[in-house]
Amino acid sequence: MHIGNLRRLVAVLTFAAPGLVGCSTTHHENRLDPLRQLTVAAVSCESRTRDVPGNLARIEAWARRATAAGADLVLFPETAISGWWASREIRAYAEPLDGPSVRRLTDLARELSVIICVGMTEGDGDRAFITQAIVDGHGVLGAHRKIELAPGEEKHWDPGNDANVFDIRGLRVGIAICYESVHPNICAKLRANGAEVILAPYANGTDPDELTTGRRPYTYARAKENGVWYVACDAPAHDENRRLRRGAAYVINPAGELVALTSPEATGENMVVHTIRIPPPTSSPAR
Repeated sequence: MHIGNLRRLVAVLTFAAPGLVGCSTTHHENRLDPLRQLTVAAVSCESRTRDVPGNLARIEAWARRATAAGADLVLFPETAISGWWASREIRAYAEPLDGPSVRRLTDLARELSVIICVGMTEGDGDRAFITQAIVDGHGVLGAHRKIELAPGEEKHWDPGNDANVFDIRGLRVGIAICYESVHPNICAKLRANGAEVILAPYANGTDPDELTTGRRPYTYARAKENGVWYVACDAPAHDENRRLRRGAAYVINPAGELVALTSPEATGENMVVHTIRIPPPTSSPAR
């Protein structure tokens, strides 16, 4: 089991609000200065197919809640705007990076002074990509088009070809979407390009218990083998009665230890908030 020492896992706050459910916040004291730091919120929220307006409303509600909890950056699941399903119909919901959904989130990011990392089906001419866009109050800071498509996805989406890494609040951040974490090559490319943090959005219905029972070992492996922070969230699955199960949101440190995870008391949609602290890059002494 690649969970390090679970005694390091701290979930100190779980609360609910009307129309929204459980949120866990982790706090870790570190008095080493100077440090570069980024407070990230990983949100596990539902994304309904054929309901872009509803999905955007849900994203906005969670972005507001994450900002109130102190987040600098809010991570949402894969294809959170468009929804995910293996049908050619998904292309009807494709939008360009300068389309109405991203413009709305740009306005929101500007209002909240926060960065939003959100999944969508991106349309570019006659192509459609599973894309994760990073948006601030000025527009798109950057985007990653999924390279390694899961089996079946290639029938409906086109593969990307980038391994972009972005400067966010003084940290180098890359993105690996869902299946791209299963095998090591994409995360290794991101690390080679300087990534210190990998954002990992999923649309896979992961249950949080899978992180502590050995069913998702590759998540720990990607963090440890690359020496990076790994911040992930997954859209919650439905049970047999179409009720939302607990969604997984979690953070793994560069030693491969789980330091934040959906609270056991959470139900349905939820988030974790964690502050990443990284020492400044070392420089060689002058000769």
